[in-house]
Amino acid sequence: MILRRLIQHLQQQQWTAIGIELVIVVLGVFIGIQAQQWQQGWEERRLERVYLERILADIALSIETNELNIARLEGYSDGQALVVASLRRCELTEDKQDAFADGISDIAKVGPSVFVLSTMDEMLSAGQFSLIRNPDMRDVLNGLARDSKYQANIFTTIHAQLGAATVTTSQRTLRIYADHRGPLDPVTWNEMDIDFAALCTDKQFQSAVSAVRYLTDAQISLNARAIDKLRQAKTMLATDLAASGRS
Repeated sequence: MILRRLIQHLQQQQWTAIGIELVIVVLGVFIGIQAQQWQQGWEERRLERVYLERILADIALSIETNELNIARLEGYSDGQALVVASLRRCELTEDKQDAFADGISDIAKVGPSVFVLSTMDEMLSAGQFSLIRNPDMRDVLNGLARDSKYQANIFTTIHAQLGAATVTTSQRTLRIYADHRGPLDPVTWNEMDIDFAALCTDKQFQSAVSAVRYLTDAQISLNARAIDKLRQAKTMLATDLAASGRS
C-alpha cells in the first residue's frame, strides 16, 4: 500500500508527499526493530531470572548436603577419637564398648564437599552464561566452579590416604553381624570381633586410626569452606533476584 502510493507520488513529482511517505517507512522500520529488540531483551531477562532461581535452588541443596556431611563427619571423628584414646589408655568400660565398635566400623567413611552445578553446566554448554548481566555474579559463580574442582582434587588425595590407612585397620578387626547393614547403621560391640588387648599394644593400628581421624577432620574443614563460599553466592543471588523483581 505505502509502496504503491510512493510510486504514484514519484510519477506525479509530489515531493512533499514523497518525503512524508519515506518518513513513515523509516519510522515503521525503526519501530519494528525497536519492538523486536525490546521483545528479545525481555525474553533474555526472563530467561536470566529462571536460570538464577534454579542456581539459587542448586546452591541451597549444596549447602544442605554439606551441612549433613559435617554432622556425619563430626560423629565419625568423635568415634575415632574415642578409639584412639581408649587404646592409648588400654581401658574400655562396658558402657563405651558399642561406641568403640561403631567408631572402628565408621573408619574411612567419607563426605566430600558437594557443589551442585547442573544449571551452570547447562548454561555453559548452551552458551547462555552471558545472560547473567551482573559481572560480579558471574565471577562468584565461576569461583564456585573453580573451588569445586580444587576440592575434588583434594578429596582424591584424601580418599587414597584413607584407603592406605584402612588396609591396616581392616586386617585387625572383623565384622560378624549377620543381617544386612547400610553404611549409616550403627554397629555394636557384639557385632564386631575385636581383640582389644592386642590393639592396645598395636601402635601401627593406633597410628592408622589417628591418621583417619586427621583426614576426617580435613573433610570437615573442606565442607565448612564450601558452605562459606556457597552462602556468599546465595546472599548475592538472593539480593540480585530481589532487585530485579523490583525493577
